[in-house]
Amino acid sequence: MDKPTTIIEGMKELKLIEKKMEQNSMRILEYSSLCSTEQPKFGNEEAQRKEVISLVQSNLDLATRYMDIKRAIERTNLATKVAFGTKEYTVSDLLVLKRKLEPMIIKTYTSLSDITAKQRQPSFQRVAGDQVVSVKQLYDEKSKYDSLNSWHDLFNAITGRLEVVNATTNLIWD
Repeated sequence: MDKPTTIIEGMKELKLIEKKMEQNSMRILEYSSLCSTEQPKFGNEEAQRKEVISLVQSNLDLATRYMDIKRAIERTNLATKVAFGTKEYTVSDLLVLKRKLEPMIIKTYTSLSDITAKQRQPSFQRVAGDQVVSVKQLYDEKSKYDSLNSWHDLFNAITGRLEVVNATTNLIWD
């Protein structure tokens, strides 16, 4: 079997391997035993036993190929640099930003809110009596939205850039 050339080809082959291993596992489940009065699907027990052994070996070989391709993708992602303005990231960094950090960073900025103080305000108003209890916002709203927009722009740019990089970057093999 030829080695995939680009990251996207490698990712596609990984999905095909996963599907093939699942199909083989279903066949192993079906063929690996039979009832004493059942006719073997491959003519006789020995032929069926050989088929099961062959399917198990196929999955082990596919697992090895999967690991080789995955390792090449990871090696490539660590070695490939992408610039965004004055900052340079590895593809691996960009994947972490998109998959893990994006929701946490967005939540950080959307958490800048006066809603919890507004929810507590009635309780404090009862205790304060005639004194008016107001809510104090301890962050700058414009700065919040400017930062949030800046991060959204970066995350959107990452998505587009990764599509190009995955399609055009050759895998680095051992």
